[in-house]
Amino acid sequence: MNFLHLLSSEAEQHIIIHCLNVSVWRSAEDQLAPQSAVRFKAWSGEMFEVGGDLEPEVIEDSCWVKDGRWHQTHFVFHFLDPSLLPVVDIYNLPKTTPGSHYHLEVGPVCFL
Repeated sequence: MNFLHLLSSEAEQHIIIHCLNVSVWRSAEDQLAPQSAVRFKAWSGEMFEVGGDLEPEVIEDSCWVKDGRWHQTHFVFHFLDPSLLPVVDIYNLPKTTPGSHYHLEVGPVCFL
């Protein structure tokens, strides 16, 4: 991994959380993400989180919709410091109840 970090000038990774009746980022369309939202740990040990220096880009967030259908929240991590990726851990995933579920789709890291 260190070799890839040294040879690259930037890196990108996508993580999609597919969800059914459970929110992972915002609780409504017009609200900001709370501090209790999902957080991610970088390869370097730093945290990607709401309001932090390393907040992920969210290109879609429809998990707040609780209508009995599957939705998704799509995070993009694109940094000029390739040593931040890959994401190595995810925190604050929601507790599920009967009728609510989620699953993760963790994409590969593209070192550029």
